[in-house]
Amino acid sequence: MKLGIVGNGVIVQEVLSFIDEIGFEEIYICGRAQSEDKLKALAAKYKLNKVFLDYDELLASDVDAVYIGVLNDMHFGYSKKALNASKHVFCEKPITITLSQLEELEKLAKSKNRFIIEAMSIYHLPAYKQLQKDVDLVGPLKLCNFNYSQMSRRYPAFSEGKTLPAVFDKAHNGGALRDLNVYNIAAMVGLFGKPLSVHYDANVERDIDTSGVLTCDYGKFICICMAAKDCVAPGPATIQGVDATICIYPHVNGMTEYDVLFNDAETETKEVDINDGSHRLYFEFVEFKRIIEENDAAAANKLLEYSKISAGIIDSCAC
Repeated sequence: MKLGIVGNGVIVQEVLSFIDEIGFEEIYICGRAQSEDKLKALAAKYKLNKVFLDYDELLASDVDAVYIGVLNDMHFGYSKKALNASKHVFCEKPITITLSQLEELEKLAKSKNRFIIEAMSIYHLPAYKQLQKDVDLVGPLKLCNFNYSQMSRRYPAFSEGKTLPAVFDKAHNGGALRDLNVYNIAAMVGLFGKPLSVHYDANVERDIDTSGVLTCDYGKFICICMAAKDCVAPGPATIQGVDATICIYPHVNGMTEYDVLFNDAETETKEVDINDGSHRLYFEFVEFKRIIEENDAAAANKLLEYSKISAGIIDSCAC
């Protein structure tokens, strides 16, 4: 199986640091002509097989699948082109800006007999998979609090009035909701499914939500998803129930450990620590490759359903 990697930003460079461990037959990289020197340097450093300076040329090649790691607002167009070229698509979060875009890509993928999957690493982390089993230990759920607050190194310049790309650019659909809270939302959906209703309150500067609180009502319990790019919080994330509380350190994105603290003083705390030293993005690429090679439509559809629920939530409350 041959993989094409599209983009050369921070997330792509993280992927390149371990991609040779996944077992792809060949790996190509594609970017703009203006980035030719950088692309060639990355190809040399990570021993990639080919460099493409034109996306159409990559799609016309023998590549089987593409990993799309470009700016948020470009995800839909790049994914659609790849599917029309009969390539499998693994696209960075958020997979699209709107739910309707994702539904369009879903129909196109099915018509081409190809898979489109969001690169949401949380679902494939060993600790998160165990959490999906252990969440019942808390008993009847009451409150959940997922907080991913990480001060952006670009925030000081943004707050001074400078125009910055990506996460602080309205034109590229940046903001805390899509950049960071999307991880909280994904983790929530994978654990609890679709909420009955949602409400988003945000701190907005120059039309960008620099931080915000998403309140999700599940009828019998509330889940709060907080994210910030203008301040920090150490965690942990918590899932509180009648029988126990789960503390996730420090947040759900990249999680490797959590504790189950039982309200019954006689029951010993369950400590979970699953960390083999692998990069947090490693497991999602292993699963993407497996799904394609085994033609596991059930697994692909389950992941796409998670993405559709998440996209619908963001759709309903995006600034």
